[in-house]
Amino acid sequence: MVLFVMLYAFRTFFGLSKLFYGDSDINRDAFQTYLIGLKFYTTHNWPYFGPDQYDQTTGFHFQIAGALEGLMVGLPFWIWHIPEAPFLFLNLLSLSALALLAWYLSKKLQNLSMTFIFIWLSLMPWTLNQSTHVFNVSYLLSGSVIFFLGFFEAVPEFSIQWLSPAWAFALMGFGLFWDMQFHQSWILLAPFTAGAWVWRRKSKLNSKGELIGFVLGSILPFDCLLPTLIQYGFLKPTGGLTHAATLFNFDNFKIVITILARYFSLPSFEMPRFMGGSTVERWAFLLQIPFVIPTAFLLILVGWIQPFVLLWYPFSAGLIRVRRLSGYPWIKWERNHFVVRLYLLAVLGFLLVWVCFWFATTGPSAHMYYVLLPMVAAYSFAVWDKLALKPIVRSLAIVCVFASLWFQTGVACLQMSGDSLYQDRGRIVHAIHEKDYRLLGDRRSWVIY
Repeated sequence: MVLFVMLYAFRTFFGLSKLFYGDSDINRDAFQTYLIGLKFYTTHNWPYFGPDQYDQTTGFHFQIAGALEGLMVGLPFWIWHIPEAPFLFLNLLSLSALALLAWYLSKKLQNLSMTFIFIWLSLMPWTLNQSTHVFNVSYLLSGSVIFFLGFFEAVPEFSIQWLSPAWAFALMGFGLFWDMQFHQSWILLAPFTAGAWVWRRKSKLNSKGELIGFVLGSILPFDCLLPTLIQYGFLKPTGGLTHAATLFNFDNFKIVITILARYFSLPSFEMPRFMGGSTVERWAFLLQIPFVIPTAFLLILVGWIQPFVLLWYPFSAGLIRVRRLSGYPWIKWERNHFVVRLYLLAVLGFLLVWVCFWFATTGPSAHMYYVLLPMVAAYSFAVWDKLALKPIVRSLAIVCVFASLWFQTGVACLQMSGDSLYQDRGRIVHAIHEKDYRLLGDRRSWVIY
């Protein structure tokens, strides 16, 4: 409990320090997310639509259907009438999800404790930067963790016998319809639902309660989507999906290595992404907090190495072997090994991401497959669990944890002095007190809600 409170305080502090008052439209996405919840609280109007989605090059725009974002941001104001309320609730939600994932993984691994897994997950750059700040992508982590815990329990090869098949599919249904209302990347979860069902059919397992469980698990988040479908029909809420699709995007097809590197960087110390868009910007960023530069270099180096280790480990450990048979390459793997199973699952996830981007109009930004982080993280911990037998790896892991804490503390202190919520907190207090969200700002002119 003490560890949870400490990490909760740190992650909330970090989230509050991040950019809030952006100086351009795209940098004001978090501000607009906050306004959706504040509008719901101050007007009591049902938030039929959530995240704003738009293409700056073509001008196309739409809102993702469903009330979950408005509810998740707005309801905390009823509990505590302070500007920080949505941040406090979001961080409770995301950290609880990480604790649940850490507990689950500790049941499957032999050498890593739940405490270590929990701390590592909480300080990873992706979970820290994408799940502590009030922004639509930040809410994906909770839904994805719930979804993949259900998936793991539905597939006997990954299960710890914690849940019945009905409950496992209920978690998948909940997670799927939860993420659906925060980001279009929810579609990446659908094949895993179908895959779990097919897997169980091939294994000739009892299917009693699977469909009912999935439907019952979907009811709560779907109830937040249903009013939008009733009020606006089906075509308007789904219009953005057709715009995001194309017949074939060759640019996304040919950068397979880039997507692969970003994919396996999700559970790694991918520091540069969150320090700036170029080397010049990142170096200027670090010069503002010179006391973290040594730890930054260490973590950047580790973050570069980690994806290669994750990609190559099953081959170097002899769990997957490539041989030539009659002049053709032949692959053999240890079918019953937990690491191999998770590796194959992670590779299938990567192939799914790559193929989906063949038909997407947008580039393959890593946040678009953030929904798969719990699965990739599960594989990464399975690898670190084996490598933890080496004393040098254990020592390096502990050093990285403290280095990350030191570095991210410096980053948070720097960000707090910038365009964070505290640049003009008084205006938010005034909007809450007067029950008028427009005292803080206006929603985008083209939005439905």
